[in-house]
Amino acid sequence: MRPRILVTGIPGHYTRLANGAHGSSVSYSERQKQPETKEEFLQELSNISNTGNYLIGEGALRALAPHAKQVPFWHLYNLSKSGSGFDEFNANFDICVFTCANLLRKGLSADAEADVLSRLNMPIVMLGIGLQNRKDLENNLPEGTKRLLAVLKEREHYFLTRGYESAGFLKDQGFSFVRPTGCPSVYFMPDNMRRSMRKLPSVKIGQAKTIFSGYLGGNQDAIVDANALAPQDSVPPYVVQDEFLHFDMKVEPNDEGRVYDSASGRMIGDLTYPGIERENQRFEVRTFFDNNQWRGWASSMDFNFGRRFHGSIIAMQAAVPSLMVAVDDRMREMLGFTGLPAVDITEVDKAENRAEFVADHLSQLNTSELVDRYSDRESAFRTTLREIGIGL
Repeated sequence: MRPRILVTGIPGHYTRLANGAHGSSVSYSERQKQPETKEEFLQELSNISNTGNYLIGEGALRALAPHAKQVPFWHLYNLSKSGSGFDEFNANFDICVFTCANLLRKGLSADAEADVLSRLNMPIVMLGIGLQNRKDLENNLPEGTKRLLAVLKEREHYFLTRGYESAGFLKDQGFSFVRPTGCPSVYFMPDNMRRSMRKLPSVKIGQAKTIFSGYLGGNQDAIVDANALAPQDSVPPYVVQDEFLHFDMKVEPNDEGRVYDSASGRMIGDLTYPGIERENQRFEVRTFFDNNQWRGWASSMDFNFGRRFHGSIIAMQAAVPSLMVAVDDRMREMLGFTGLPAVDITEVDKAENRAEFVADHLSQLNTSELVDRYSDRESAFRTTLREIGIGL
């Protein structure tokens, strides 16, 4: 008999419409959100913290057996604080899939996760778990995270990590079922992912309509990228994930009192961020709260040069050829495991001519090898889910 699967943790974009929950039943509004004032826009962004996270929940649910039931984590957390309500979940589900990202990191104490998972009397699958800066965690795990790992040690557990480094850390902590499988977002729309890789050598740098992403407000790297790679006299597009929350990117309302256009995803308020005066052409800045809208817009572009992992993955899901810049250990772990097309930030920074460097790199790629490695990783991911009993 197939296990009854509870899914929670990082949500997909569809959970934006959840307007209530009772027991294991969740109700959804048919009224689409239009967060166009500054207050509404920033609140909507705060609800997920990083719009790239929506890809994790979406990819996870799509990879699981279709009878899997998604319940928002906020509902389970509220039940844990009230001290009741988990009998229904323990009676009606056999296994919990908890979707996560860089949960193992300094400064994040996983108290809420420990509270909720301690009340679920069933095996737990930690899907997509990763660490950030292992040196920071050696003998220095936050107390809530220690408690979470202690809870998981007491029951049947499955850690499917985003790469080898996270797997090694968890094995050193004494966990038994630990496998690197990659982020679940990578295996959503796999045919388009493969198409995007096959297109890479045909990209014409300097002519291709290019999507840019990075950390505007935190650094000016994306500005340098756009100045070097965007077609002359074009308006380069930049896609936001969390810059308004965590970096020095700001927006003020226009004459209509709006900062955001829901129909296009375009920021229409007055934008400011350090380095704006260095742009050859001002960025057209967009934010997407709906993955389908994001992919639909991305599909009209020719190339993606991204310093954000999930911003680049969604372009690949739309079959847009993409080259990522690995800017930190998190990206290096995910890219190192999957082998997706990437260059390291050190290589980009030392290139005398960034456009020539990128063009030369693309021309030398063996796309058959890229596709074969991706297909192997995808197959292993799905095989692991089926082994556990939760896959398609």
